[in-house]
Order: sequence, then C-alpha cells, then structure tokens
Amino acid sequence: MDYKLVYCFPIFDRIAENLTIPPRGLIALLTNFMIFLVEKHGPDTVMKSWSQGSRALGICRTMLVHHHSSRLFLRLSRLLAFTCLFFPDLEVRDNSRTYLRMLVCIPGKKLRDILSLGGTMLGISPSSHQTTFFNVQSPRPSQRFKTFKNLTSCIHFERLTPLLVKQFWSLSLSSLVVSNSKPAYLEGIRDLEPPNEENEFSDSSNSQFIPETGRTNQPNEPLRVMDSKIAEILNMLRKYFSRIPDFRYMAGLKVSISCSLRFESNTFNRMLGINNTATAQEEIDALPALYATVLRFSSSAPYGSIPSSHIPFLLGEPYSKDHASQNAPLSIVPVGKESREEEKYRATVVVDLEPREPTPGIVDVHIETNTENGQIIQGQLQGITIGIEDMFLKAIVPSDIEENARPQYNFNLFTALWEACGSSSSTGRETFQLKGGKGIAAISGTQSVKLLNVPANSLIQATERHLARFVVGVSGEPLIDAVWEGGIIQNVIWEDASPDATAVANHDAVPLRLTYNNEEYEKGIIINSKQSNLGCFLVLIFLPPRFHLLFQMEVGDVSTLVRIRTDHWPSLAYIDDYLEALYLSS
Repeated sequence: MDYKLVYCFPIFDRIAENLTIPPRGLIALLTNFMIFLVEKHGPDTVMKSWSQGSRALGICRTMLVHHHSSRLFLRLSRLLAFTCLFFPDLEVRDNSRTYLRMLVCIPGKKLRDILSLGGTMLGISPSSHQTTFFNVQSPRPSQRFKTFKNLTSCIHFERLTPLLVKQFWSLSLSSLVVSNSKPAYLEGIRDLEPPNEENEFSDSSNSQFIPETGRTNQPNEPLRVMDSKIAEILNMLRKYFSRIPDFRYMAGLKVSISCSLRFESNTFNRMLGINNTATAQEEIDALPALYATVLRFSSSAPYGSIPSSHIPFLLGEPYSKDHASQNAPLSIVPVGKESREEEKYRATVVVDLEPREPTPGIVDVHIETNTENGQIIQGQLQGITIGIEDMFLKAIVPSDIEENARPQYNFNLFTALWEACGSSSSTGRETFQLKGGKGIAAISGTQSVKLLNVPANSLIQATERHLARFVVGVSGEPLIDAVWEGGIIQNVIWEDASPDATAVANHDAVPLRLTYNNEEYEKGIIINSKQSNLGCFLVLIFLPPRFHLLFQMEVGDVSTLVRIRTDHWPSLAYIDDYLEALYLSS
C-alpha cells in the first residue's frame, strides 16, 4: 500500500457507481488506504493527506448515492468512524463525521436524494470521467432557493401567553433632548470617574486656595444632615444596586418570551404547488415537514442583540384536523389529549431579549428552512408584540440573604425605593455603583395616581392572577383575610395580621374619591374622602436594565386608589392602559 493507489481512483469511482459490483472489497481497500495515510502523516505530507483523504471520501459519497444503505452500512460506518476519529486533517474529519451521521440517521432513499441534490446545487458534473473528485464546474446559484411573501398564511409564529395590552406605539426620547444638560433619566449609567488630584495640587503656590468648581462639575448644594433612617436606606440601596449588572461591560438581565412555531400542511403544499389527492390515512403518513429551521430576530426597540433559534425538525399540522373536529361533535376526547396532540405539531421557541430600556416594541421574525426535497425557503413571518408587562421581573435578592429572610428584605427594599422615588426624597444626588465596579446610576423618581372603580373581589382575583409574584406586603385585616383564604399570594409581609389588630371601622360601600384644595394641590398632596379601605397591597416590580415600578394599592369595597412611583418616568405612559386592562376588563 502506497500513495500510487490514488492513480486508480477514477476506476474506483466507476466501480462505486456500478450496482452489480458488491462494494465490500472497495470499502476494505479504502479502509486500508486511510490507515496508511494516518500512519504516514507528517510535516511534509499535510496537503497530500488532505487531498487524497478528500478524494477517498468522494468515492464513499458515490457509493452512498448509488447503493442501498443496507449493503454499505456496517463496513462503511466503520471506515467513516475511523476517519473522523484519527485522520490528521480537520476538514476530512468533519466531512466524514457528516457522512457518518447521514448514513446513521437518514433513510436510504432520502439520503440518496439529498446527496444527489447537493451535487446538483454545487455544480458537480454527473459524469464519472474526472481525474479528481474536485474537478468540478464553477458553482452556479441554486434554483431551489425561494423567497415567499405570503409565508404568514401557512407558517405561524405566535406568543404562548397573549398580552393584556398590545402597545402599537412607544415613547422615543432621543428627539426631545435639545439642551446640553440632559435630565437624570437620559444620563442613564455613567462611568465612575476617579478624583482628579492632578488638577487640584498641580500648582503648589496656590495650594492654599482650591476652587470649588475644580472639584466637581455639579452645582453647589447645601450640606445635608443625614439621620439614621436615611443612612439605612442609602446603605440598603448601595448593596442592592451593586447586584444589578452593568450591561455595557457584562451580560445584562434577560427577558424571555415563550412562543410557538407551527405550519398548516394544506396551505403549505398549495404554496409549493403540491396537489393533495391522498386518502385520509395516506395524509397522516405523508405530512410535510420542515428541516433545519433557523429563526432570526431583529427589532428597532432597544432590546440588544437577540439570539437566533434553531429547530431541527417540525411536522405540519394534519390536513383534516378542522374537518374531523366538525364531523365528530359528540366524540369523547380525554382531558388533555387534544393539547398533547397539538404539541406534536408545534415547536416551542424562547426569544431572549436584553433590554437597554423597559419599553414596548415589535420583534421582527425571519425564517430560513428546508423542505423534504431539499428546497430552501426563506421569508418574513408575523412579528411578535412586546408589551410593558413583558418587562416585569422580580427584584434581585443578594445570594447571602437566607430564604426565610427574603420577604422582609423585599419589603424593606420596597420601603427604601418608595422613599427614594418620592418628590421630597432625602437621598439627594446620591449615586449607586453597579455590579462590575465601573458604572454608577442615580435615582430620579416621579409619582402618579390611578383610581380604579372596580369591586374588591375582582381586584383581588386579578392581582392574584397577574401580580402575585411581585407583591411584597399586604396590610389591613380585612384584606389579609381575603388574600390568606386564596393561598396564592405567599412569602410576603403581613401587617396588622394579629387577632387584636384594629380593623377599619367604616365598611360602607362609599367609593374612594380624590379631593384637592388649593394648598394641597400646590404641595401635590392627595387625600381620600370617606375612605373605606380594606387594606393595602405593596407591589415591587423590577424593570430591566435597572429601573423599578412601585404600586401602593389602597383597596376599598367598590374602588381602589393606586399610588405609583417609579425611577423611569416614561413607563408611566404605558401603566395607565395596563392597569385598566388588568382590572377594569376582568
């Protein structure tokens, strides 16, 4: 055995095409030749190993195209396994691994169709009279690559959980900034600047006088006397913000949207020009399928880079699905069986967003997939709508906080953020260092109110259904009794839960009202007239990448007053619609 065997490869190619010649001897000869190439490989034989190994694989490919898999499987699988494990050239190893997987996983007829199509697409001449395997014509563009504009009529990409509010607009602030001094919100995350000692002490002759403007770019502000309560709040916020990742230097917090991909067999076949004349049983056995599907996502909203999704195999929905359901209205279907049947024809896709700002938007979806006959299909699918509720995450809890202490931590964090977001906040110009140690952020809070004319029972049920994981505290004995019965809201702080707690005396069905007088309006103070509060929900929501939304919901018999505070004022534009959809439509 030596390198001269390569001169016989054109003959081997013709033998591999001949169905009357058993391939056993040729496979054994190629196996010995591959072993020889592995043993003789060295620094001077790099290109020779690649060239001759590739040509030997070309003969294996010819056998796969022209012979039944059953005649080749055992010996050829051993040859390919040896090559992908021990051959010195990486490309030859990868190609042999691909052929081995195809031989093991794909039935013979489909395998021959795929390999034949691959040769046609790459421009490989069908003639066997070639001096080398790579003596091919110039590659020509594939005629099987098609772009369809009406893919949305048969291929459906949908959210698993529908939105309460579909926002068809979003607030853009970039065009609103005309002055040089940006508001605190638009400054976002800044880098932590080290003190500039060089400017302060460069001139020794003037060292007795250091201008205040040289120390800071911020306007002068009076000294603040900080009591123990404010100091405790600031310490808690510093510890909390140090757990929030700075997305500029590391992976930010992700929002996951669960979706499903499915396609209708009947419409899909009509789009491809395939006529369906099969019987009902043949239809089930001949459902179309999509292979190696790639979904790519993009968005004009600030969601960062969205990873693509890969689906190896997806079977089309049965042709007669709707027809059968209409003809059998009295059939008995076990509970859950229908949903399990539907899952077989759907692929679950998780879209991971990394928001730079908590805002609604639309994610565009592009698909590229393959049919059974090797045709490549690409096009645009229906985009998915992202709502403000998708941005709702639980607040980050430090890992050193024990499980039984987390409810109290969340309650204290709510109290600290509520104080920091208030109009009369004592936190001043405090900045908080983010995780990573490079970025700092400040809290610039704002507040609003929303009056909901909804009965207490409906409000409690809607809160348990949609906001239970964000509730950090419940106060008021009547409200605690109602929530405790449901058992859905747990691991929160229960205030006034003791048997001797003083309940609200007036429980007449008088709705809450907002009343103002001139002095209170000037101060921004809102009071409730004839309050009949059952209690109060405290809701803490984290908005990535670093913002918060706080609700203090004063629940009455027939109406509820929601006090809202946030450090991301643009989100208030969406909260009004969200609360109305959450409570008034339930």
